[in-house]
Amino acid sequence: MLWLGFSIYSIFLVFIFGFFIVAKIHIYKFRHYNVHIEPITKLLAITLSLLALIWYYLLFSSNTNTVSTKTVEQTTNVEIY
Repeated sequence: MLWLGFSIYSIFLVFIFGFFIVAKIHIYKFRHYNVHIEPITKLLAITLSLLALIWYYLLFSSNTNTVSTKTVEQTTNVEIY
C-alpha cells in the first residue's frame, strides 16, 4: 500500500510541478511589468517544495505497521464457565 500511495502522489507532484514550471516560464516573460513577480514566484516554489516534502514524510510515517497480525491459534480464547 505504501508504494501505491507513493507512486500516485509522485505522479500528482509531477503534474503540479510541471504546471508550475510552465507558469513560471510565462510569468518571467512579463517580469518587467511588476517588481513583485519574481519574489512571489520564488516564495511559491519554496512553498510547493516544503509541502511536497512534508506530505512525503507523512506518507511514509503513516504506513508503518506497528500492529503484528495474529494467527488463528493466537486469537482463539478458551472460555471456562
